[in-house]
Amino acid sequence: MALTSSPHPSADWNNTLSSLDADWLREQRLASMTWWMFRQANLPDDLQRDLRRAYYAAAGDAELHQRELAHVLRQFNDQRIQVVVFKGAALAYGVYPDPACRTMGDIDLWVAAEDMERARQALQEMGYERFCKPDRPPALMALFQGEIGLHHSDQAYGLVELHWGVFPGEWLRRVAAIDVDAVRHRIVRTRLVGEVAHILAPEDAIVQSVLHTAVNHQLSMSPLRALVDIALLARHHPVDWSAIAQRAQTWHVATVVWLVLSLAVDLVGLEEAAEAARELQPSALRRRLIGRLANAGSLVTMRDLRASKWRYVFLLLLVDRGRDGLRLIFRALWPEREWLIARYGRYTFTSRLRHLFDAARGKI
Repeated sequence: MALTSSPHPSADWNNTLSSLDADWLREQRLASMTWWMFRQANLPDDLQRDLRRAYYAAAGDAELHQRELAHVLRQFNDQRIQVVVFKGAALAYGVYPDPACRTMGDIDLWVAAEDMERARQALQEMGYERFCKPDRPPALMALFQGEIGLHHSDQAYGLVELHWGVFPGEWLRRVAAIDVDAVRHRIVRTRLVGEVAHILAPEDAIVQSVLHTAVNHQLSMSPLRALVDIALLARHHPVDWSAIAQRAQTWHVATVVWLVLSLAVDLVGLEEAAEAARELQPSALRRRLIGRLANAGSLVTMRDLRASKWRYVFLLLLVDRGRDGLRLIFRALWPEREWLIARYGRYTFTSRLRHLFDAARGKI
């Protein structure tokens, strides 16, 4: 299925759309995009009504997010705090044909560690208040390049997340060797929603989206929309696919990038990524094993690996080097002292035993 933006679909597309289910499109977060693309098509009445409703609801949210993003960027620009807009906001207002086509739940901003407290205070001046999840304390978030969440008291505003990095998580911290300084050096100055902004270079944005989709969400959270994100990034910007392949190999994330790019080729017609995917593919045995857990069919049916202990097997299969997989297992069971302090607030033998017991039961 090739990605198209034509509002005049062929007869084959009309037949395909007639068989689509609005609930499935909403779960894949593609309902508003489908309406925008095929708004002039002869859709069944029920499907047309449901998709139109989804689009107009998304358009209202996009308008609120646009106003919020403009206010936030203006505040940071006034205080000379450089932030990098990534994920949903960068895609909706910089890549998608209509912001309503790319729904989002929050605004994600990457802030240099030395500017994090200034950035938090700048948002606090605007009425945002920090909140923390019990299992995600700030010290732990800082350790693996996570985020600080801030809610606004005014319901016209939403959630802003300040990130220590754009490649968060324990898997990446243990396994990957991402050159974060080089990623920051390559950021691009642009304008979003009428304000000066910075975004990731297109190759880095694609790798970030790939890793977020496969590692952080195990291809289980609106996976087809994630592939559309990647395809539209590639179609909107000139992309050096050889650079992506080289970075994936150097950063030890070749297997992950191969998997998502090959799925993008098969499911959304991203043929220009096919050569890079072939260059990065792991052994035939590894491809076969990964394919048992993640494939085109599992993405279409939205199989949720996050709810299964098979996710640990999946994440191990994505590791490029065997020794990194062993380290991942060991540190999942027996993390460093600083990790335990960040997670539980203090280090005791009891906290170590508690973590070991939880990890052995798959509660990490």
